[in-house]
Order: sequence, then C-alpha cells, then structure tokens
Amino acid sequence: MDGIVGGDKRMTEKTDKKDERRKLFIRTKKLMLDQADILYVESRAKKVEIHTMGAQQNIEIYATMEELMEQLGEGFYRCHRAYIVNMAYIAEYGEGSAILTSGDKVYVAKKKFGEFVKAYKRYLENGGVSSV
Repeated sequence: MDGIVGGDKRMTEKTDKKDERRKLFIRTKKLMLDQADILYVESRAKKVEIHTMGAQQNIEIYATMEELMEQLGEGFYRCHRAYIVNMAYIAEYGEGSAILTSGDKVYVAKKKFGEFVKAYKRYLENGGVSSV
C-alpha cells in the first residue's frame, strides 16, 4: 500500500527562512517531492492524487487528506474536502473556485470561502509569493 512517511525540513546552507525546503516522502514509490513543486492535491475515493509542476503524470498514493495536511503545513490550504492547494500557485480566485497558474481549477467550499480569502491574504502578507 502506498503512503506517506513524513515531512522533513532541510535547511540549505543559508539560514534564511525563504531558503528552507520542505520535502514530502512517499513510501513504496521511493519518491521524494519538493513541496514547492506541488500544485495541489486531490482526493479520489481512497487515493489522493498529487498534481505537480511539469510532471508527465500525477502521483497517486493511498493516504488521507488529513495526513497530507499535517505534512504539508504552511503555504497549503484545504479549500474543499477534496482539495488541498499550494497558495503559491493561485493565479485568481472567485466564489467557488481558484484558478492556478497551470490553468487547473480547484473548488473552494462555500463555507470555507471567507476563511480561504483571509488565509491567502495572510500568506501574501507574510512573505508568500504568488507565482503570477
């Protein structure tokens, strides 16, 4: 069964927080993803699909959205029960959805829209940079 092992913060030689790289380790796929490359995560039945920048194919693993949220941390927001989005790739958002720089559309739950807007604004104010 595929799954995640855990997140790991690895510091580059610089101690500046912006240079900090977070990794997501995926057991059985023998794969380590740089979280900065993750566009969004989508839940599909008992699997989750990880959509990444420039990948030929999405990565499917057995995991829960809760497990992934714990590992992904800051910069990611669970905007819908089926989606976790990397806020760095949000190009625009409106009632009900967010459009990413890749052109992909992720849904934002009506109940979470106000909270989503606040979280995205906080992200930008705290030094998060949109890829737009």
